[in-house]
Amino acid sequence: MSTEKSRSDVRVTVSSALDATRDFIEDHPHWLFLLPALLIYLPFLVIPALGVFGLSTFQWSGLGDMSFTGTENFIGALTDSVVRTSLWHNVEIAFWSLILQAGIGLALALAIYRLSDRLRQFFQVVYLLPMTLMAVAVSMIWGYMYNPSYGVLNTVIEEIGINWNPLWLGSKSLALYAIIIVATWQWTGFRVVLWLAGLDSIDKSLLEAARMDGAGPLQRFRYITLPLLKPVAIFITIYTVIGSFNSFVYVWVMTSGGPGHASEVMVTWIYKNAFLQSNFGQAAAISVLLFVIVLVLSLVNMRLGDREAGGVNP
Repeated sequence: MSTEKSRSDVRVTVSSALDATRDFIEDHPHWLFLLPALLIYLPFLVIPALGVFGLSTFQWSGLGDMSFTGTENFIGALTDSVVRTSLWHNVEIAFWSLILQAGIGLALALAIYRLSDRLRQFFQVVYLLPMTLMAVAVSMIWGYMYNPSYGVLNTVIEEIGINWNPLWLGSKSLALYAIIIVATWQWTGFRVVLWLAGLDSIDKSLLEAARMDGAGPLQRFRYITLPLLKPVAIFITIYTVIGSFNSFVYVWVMTSGGPGHASEVMVTWIYKNAFLQSNFGQAAAISVLLFVIVLVLSLVNMRLGDREAGGVNP
């Protein structure tokens, strides 16, 4: 009797759970569409990320036992001069990437905006071609171009007659900016397409009315075009900042963070701590700090975007 009763209780529990699940899906059908993405996102991104937070409180070499250290890894990361240097390099990359990629992209978008549809499509494809290349391949090609002995850049400088043979990737003052130039070359085209999408969304009647009122091209750009492009500008800012703080491939392939940490960024220093120095706890702590920095910057940019869109009252 007791066995039959327990089986009956189990059937009732399972039936109730199935009914509750069915009712939830009927009331919230959008979760059903998110389920395939969640099945990939949770085990491969969320759970490993939570594991990094836990690992940051331990000392572990990758083999053997783990020893709990509490906040010791975070204190070590905050007092590490290389962490501060690499963070400043990430800030420099973000700043110059915004200036160069967004600025050059806007200039190019304005230049081809008034062309015929066929020419615009042609230039969009041309500008997007570098983006389709693998970052590793791009870094290797530019590494050859930067070579002081046989690189095309120094060859051109010599042919022009300038007595200058720079060590692009071997100079502490040039290495980081040489890497920024590579990223600018590959990703400016994507910004061009984003700016063109923003320009297409502007009501042409506003520009025509301003022109009839006597506003010149610069005045129309300053008082109509530029303010209406703010949502695109905020998106580009968020995208560029996050991408700049996750820079790894260009730096690792071309300089490995050298010379003398002159091009070190936080991700390369995390990699070195984990896989070259076997200090996984310290690497996890630096990863957590990087996560917090990117999260704060993203939230600030998103809040500014909501204010521009009228979603948040100033």
